[in-house]
Order: sequence, then C-alpha cells, then structure tokens
Amino acid sequence: MIHEIIICIIFFAAMLINAVTGFAGNLLAMPTTIQLIGMTDAKVMSTIVGIITCAVIAALNPKAINWHEILKAIVLMIPGILLGLYLFYNVNYHFLLYVYGTVILVIAVKNFFTRPLVYKMTLPLVLIIMTGAGIMHSLFVSSGAFMVIYAMHTFKDKSEFRATMVVLGAFLNILLLFQEIFADEITFYNTALSVAVLIPSLLAIFIGNRLHKKLSGSRFFLLANILLLISGLVCFFKA
Repeated sequence: MIHEIIICIIFFAAMLINAVTGFAGNLLAMPTTIQLIGMTDAKVMSTIVGIITCAVIAALNPKAINWHEILKAIVLMIPGILLGLYLFYNVNYHFLLYVYGTVILVIAVKNFFTRPLVYKMTLPLVLIIMTGAGIMHSLFVSSGAFMVIYAMHTFKDKSEFRATMVVLGAFLNILLLFQEIFADEITFYNTALSVAVLIPSLLAIFIGNRLHKKLSGSRFFLLANILLLISGLVCFFKA
C-alpha cells in the first residue's frame, strides 16, 4: 500500500510537468516506479494513464494541434517501435537506458551553449531521432526526450508544441496498449493501480495547464531544455 501511495505522489509531480510542457512526465516517473512495482506493471500503468492524461491535455487546446506533424511522426516511428518491442523482450534494458541518457545529456548541454534556431532537419537526422523515439516509447513509454529534440526545432509556438506532443503520446500509447493486451500483460493489479493514479494525475493536469498559460515562450523552451537535461540524468538511476 505504501508503494502505491508513493507512485500516486510521483505521478502527480510527473503529470504536473507533462501538463506544462507536453513531455517528460513518464520518463521522470518510470525509473522509481519500475523499482517499486516492476518493469511490466510500470509500463502497463504508464500506458493507460498516459492515454487518458494526454487526451485531457489535448482537449484543453484542440486548435493548437498540428495533425500533419503527428501523422508524419507516427509513420517515421513505426520501425523504432517494432525494434523497441523486440529489445524489450530480448535485451537488458539498463544498457539501452544508459545509451539513451547519454544522447539526451549531450543534446541538452549543446542546447544550453548554442543559440536555439528553428530549422528543418535533414531527412537522415529526422529518421535517427524518430527511430530512437520509437524504441524508447516501446521500452519505457517515454519517447518525449527524443521527440522534444525534433519539436524544439519545428514549433515556434509553445501551445502547438505541447498540444502536438501530447496527442502524439496518446496515439503511441494506444498502439502500445494493444501490444500489451496481446502479450497478456494487463492484470487486475496494474489496471486498478492505473485508476488510482489517474485521480492525482488529473488534478496535476489542471494545475499544470494554469502554469502553462503563465509561461512566456522563451521561459517555456528554457524549461523544456532543463527537463530534457533532467530526463537524461534520470536514465542513470538504477532501476
């Protein structure tokens, strides 16, 4: 029971961040959650909670959603998603998490010391980023850190950034949920825990949405990069 209360507190904080920026929630919550209830239950719970919370955040500002970018991202991420599912069942995920964290830290540090520019990425770079995002979403329900690398160079508006990121997250989680059902990973325990976690998560969303409106564009993108840095560091915690 203590573990479940701790998880509710963790997800309240994580979804507060997710409501403000549109990403980083699951990646910040997953390492500790995995320690408390195990990899499979943590993954299933994050998938279910992610679908509902992302849908709620998107519904708060539907006009800001960039559907073209969402469709493009899903298509480009499919190979990575399939590869990630293979790795989930066949490779030690700690090693992959360390590699992921290293890449994120390098990019976050670079962003702090170089002037941010909005530009169209080359196709090879987009493919690398989207493949990485697909892999990490299959493994940790956390494609956000890779996706924000792409989004920070694509979206000028903070609301478009957030709305597009959360809708993409909802679609990816729906695909992942079908896989989890097929793999018989849905249990009464992780479903009941998902329902319990939703209560503080939804509260966090409405608080986070108010904070999002008060942030200036420059502060929003600074916060996004700070969370990118934290996300990279979190990957090195033993799970």
